[in-house]
Amino acid sequence: MGPWTHDRLVALAHPWPVGWLFPPRPGEPERVVNLFAGAGGWEQGLRLLDSDGSGFDVVGVEIGWDASATAVAAGHRRIVADVRTLDPAHPALRYVAGLTVSAPCQVWTPAGKREGHQERNIDLLLDTFSLACEATFGHWHDSGECCDTDDCGICSDPEWDGYGGFTGPLLTYDEARCLVPQMTDERIGLIAETLIWSLALTARYDNLRWLAMEQSSALPEIVLDALRDELYIADWCSAKYQVLDAADTGLASHRRRVYLVAGRHHYVNIQAMQPTTPIAARTAAQALGWPEGVRVNTRGNRRTSGGNEWSADKTAPGITSKVRGWYWADDKERRFTVPEAALLVGMPADYPWTGSRSSACQQLGDIVAVPEAARVIGSLLGKPWEEPVTNYLDEIYRPENRAIAAPADGPPVSRRAAAATAASQVPMLPGLDDWTPATVPARSAPPQQLAPRAR
Repeated sequence: MGPWTHDRLVALAHPWPVGWLFPPRPGEPERVVNLFAGAGGWEQGLRLLDSDGSGFDVVGVEIGWDASATAVAAGHRRIVADVRTLDPAHPALRYVAGLTVSAPCQVWTPAGKREGHQERNIDLLLDTFSLACEATFGHWHDSGECCDTDDCGICSDPEWDGYGGFTGPLLTYDEARCLVPQMTDERIGLIAETLIWSLALTARYDNLRWLAMEQSSALPEIVLDALRDELYIADWCSAKYQVLDAADTGLASHRRRVYLVAGRHHYVNIQAMQPTTPIAARTAAQALGWPEGVRVNTRGNRRTSGGNEWSADKTAPGITSKVRGWYWADDKERRFTVPEAALLVGMPADYPWTGSRSSACQQLGDIVAVPEAARVIGSLLGKPWEEPVTNYLDEIYRPENRAIAAPADGPPVSRRAAAATAASQVPMLPGLDDWTPATVPARSAPPQQLAPRAR
């Protein structure tokens, strides 16, 4: 490569860590890209699997300012940007081994009017998957010449040996996304980034070893099957999907999500995601230290077919951003604290949520449950996950942690200030490098103001 100054290397690696330009040394943690990274659920789960000290070197991409600031305050790295603005074949990503993806799920659920289920949107999405393959691998070229040799990049190559193979990229990544604006909600098309990134990394460098995608359990099977088929076309060894409920690992709330996992060179053992022995259900009251008999109101006086109350003597229902308005049925002033809601989704009571109460509840409603992240990646990589998850949940549900989560008697602590103080002590990537305790704005800044700077 010749002599390179540090500044030139930083410019070349931007916005990724400069160290990622170089191959990892033996024993160094494997590199992982976390798309739609949120507040840090995947990373917290990966930490549970670090029994041998090798760890994971993770960088997340997240457009939300508050979620990114929360993750950074917890010690995770974030690039604040729209995933679609970054190059999935960037030279700094050559040695990336793992990819996790959690595209927004609202378009598949009743909360988003299930727009993703509309037939036209499905058709456009499946066509986008095909275009993603054309933008990365291209078409498979059989042995023998094409009808129009002059237009074929393989046949027209003077050094072509006559054997079959992929043509290589035929479209740009933006051209692969050209159908997304025709969807009724562009968030539907974000799930295609799973393929664009995994296939781009495979086609360009072929060092990516595994993929894990988390999505709403309402995602249609036709979409999951299409994702799996495109991975097989790209010669991935194994790709499978399964719906999991985090309550089955001992979490104090139900959290049903579908996970698609794939191995580039190894078979996926989907059965390894099931506990070897049944785990006792944990109630919300047990997790939070509440007395027996508490009922939680979720909809005020509204009466719907789903009801508007649930018993804390059972495992809590799925936690969404609406938890900010839930309260004890016999005491309207007793609402959930953010740390209590966090405990129900498997996050530590002292996790440094940044932003308003509504923003924090949105972040924890979107987050990948830590026990689920650990069991999915652990099963995918053949790492033990049951004991680490059990020990982790026993730890966060200890009395002292429940006490931290309970309502305080004094004035509320500024979690933004606490997060800012913590964030000032960890490395920051472009998009957060100007975010310090002294410059925290009074409210969340628009994402575009925090996008990585141009080279």
